[in-house]
Amino acid sequence: MHVSHPGGTLERGAATTQEGSSVSVRSPMVGAPHRSRWVLAVGLLMIVGLLGISLSAILAGPARRVVAAVPMARISVRGRRLYAGSTPWRAWGMNWIARDDSPVIVYFDHPTSAKLAGLTAQLRTAHRMGANSMRIYLELGQVMQTPGRARTSTLTALRNVLKAAEKERVYLDISGNLVWRAKRVPAWYDRLSEQSRWQVQANFWRAVAHAAASSPAVLCYELTSEPIIGEAPGYYTGRMGDWTFVQSVATRQGRDARTLARAWTRQLAVAVRSQDNRPVTIGLLPVLHDAFTPENLADLLDMLVIHQYPQQGKATEAVAVVRGYAAFKKPVLLGETFLLEDDAPTQRAFLLGANPYLVGTFEFFDGRDPNHMTVSTIPDAVYSVSLRQFIALRGALLKPQ
Repeated sequence: MHVSHPGGTLERGAATTQEGSSVSVRSPMVGAPHRSRWVLAVGLLMIVGLLGISLSAILAGPARRVVAAVPMARISVRGRRLYAGSTPWRAWGMNWIARDDSPVIVYFDHPTSAKLAGLTAQLRTAHRMGANSMRIYLELGQVMQTPGRARTSTLTALRNVLKAAEKERVYLDISGNLVWRAKRVPAWYDRLSEQSRWQVQANFWRAVAHAAASSPAVLCYELTSEPIIGEAPGYYTGRMGDWTFVQSVATRQGRDARTLARAWTRQLAVAVRSQDNRPVTIGLLPVLHDAFTPENLADLLDMLVIHQYPQQGKATEAVAVVRGYAAFKKPVLLGETFLLEDDAPTQRAFLLGANPYLVGTFEFFDGRDPNHMTVSTIPDAVYSVSLRQFIALRGALLKPQ
């Protein structure tokens, strides 16, 4: 930030002063009263000059402040903390999805300027509510046109969303490699072998990280959301309506599930890190002992993301799982939580109890500010109550731990 002042005033004042002195001393036509007026004028000009203020600035009013744009700092991991540049940073954000759709996913299906304008408006609303971060989603079929070729249009759309986020100074958790809508998975993808699928997923992340690498608005890359090693054939599970929120990355078939999870994680993490050095993570289910858990994968990830929905009256148990994640000495982000199986008091106790072990928390947002929305359904009421409470706790959740 700096303040600009018009220049050159001292020299002009001095020149005028010299000229005025010369006339008042040497001209026989100038009497004492005139000399007094000249001396007064000279004195005023000298004062103005000494103060560094020009007459034009006096007439124009106060000097205008010019604020230099400060670049958005890039996120990094140091020990258990996240940093924005050299400053410790905590996330208070939201999953950009609610009800039965996600405007972000719809945008990446068929990117248009009108859809982007809608997303930008919602991002501005989230920022006004206090969000410094948001979670966005990319499905594999939206990005990969063929096993080895990414869609240029989708990568351009991602850059556009990142530019919008940068203008609002909101960081984005990029969750990708998703297969949430199994009906939209490319036919060629489901014909591939396990190892070939992993290679396509690595190609996905190499393309996405390359597209996002120049933007400072990246919070992290989530290799996928809620993966498992399946006991039976089939890749898409965790069904809720038409959505499948759990992805089996491999079928165990007598193999060691922990070894498979580590091999998959390592291959995809290498793909991201070949293009960008921002944090790599996975959105994990709230369990402590399994293939996709911190005890098996923490050393391969930069930060840990847990999805935790407390059950009614069981905030203490939910906090205990978060504390178990924190024991691995990596930054822990609560990537998903909501009033799904509990009530507002339980959720409040959970959020405050878990906060000392976290670097941030993500709730859910569908584009509506709960303080300026019409509640006409039970889901609307739950959304409003959950998000209002989250907003009320913002100061406590962002307090340095």
